[in-house]
Amino acid sequence: MTEIQFITQNEPRWKQLEAFNQTLQRKGIRALSRIEIRDFADVFRAVGYHLAYARTHFPDGPSLPYLTHIVGVAHNFYYVREKSGLATAKEYFLRGFPAAVRQTWQYSTLSAIIFLLGTLFAYAYVAINPQNFDVIFPFELQGGLNIDYSEVVWDYSLMSAYIMTNNIRVSIMAFAFGITAGIGTVWILFYNGLIIGALASYVDLMGNPQHTLIFWSLILPHGVPELAAIFLSGGCGLMIGRAMLMPGSFTRRDAVIKSARKAVGLMPGIVVLLILAGLI
Repeated sequence: MTEIQFITQNEPRWKQLEAFNQTLQRKGIRALSRIEIRDFADVFRAVGYHLAYARTHFPDGPSLPYLTHIVGVAHNFYYVREKSGLATAKEYFLRGFPAAVRQTWQYSTLSAIIFLLGTLFAYAYVAINPQNFDVIFPFELQGGLNIDYSEVVWDYSLMSAYIMTNNIRVSIMAFAFGITAGIGTVWILFYNGLIIGALASYVDLMGNPQHTLIFWSLILPHGVPELAAIFLSGGCGLMIGRAMLMPGSFTRRDAVIKSARKAVGLMPGIVVLLILAGLI
């Protein structure tokens, strides 16, 4: 093949890459649609091959400097690095995190339902017989209570600190236990729903509106972001568990990796929710 034939045969692709370069230089990569980005990648790879061919067969011809230039410009966009810093964080929390939540809302909803089932069961179980509280509530925290049911003294600072640190631990475990095919995640969610339900029922049984008011004033401000973090973490664990049990058309390994990538997209937002809860 002569250089003239080489140019005539491949020049339309070169002009296509040059047009992409002009658009990218003016407007950036965000100006391209998904299909256009795919086409840009295909053209870039093809012209990159043409550049290698020209270097081998036409090192002194006019095609080589032209191809070197357009491939060099395209290279800066094809291998662009993601920006870091405040702009990236802002982009994540305004768009990335909400999008990840929407994509996984079914799992987060199921996570919340499992937790709520534990809460309702424990509330009813303790309401039937206050002595049942001892069955559910961790023994090491019984020091925060005077187990004379006629006159209860509540250590609110102990309860608040326990619930905060417990929910952080639960969020981590709910995510990590997805590797048990989701079984560990289900148990963690249900069990911690039991604890919240038992506490709520026990406080109501005191018969003292002031105790109930103080309890919920401690729980709700930091409980809302903490529970949101738990439900999202639990949803991540359930998503990974489902991938292990029902990989679909993927291999089990690929399905788990795909689900894990989606889950990781939620983790920075979950961490911020837990930090916010801790500050509250």
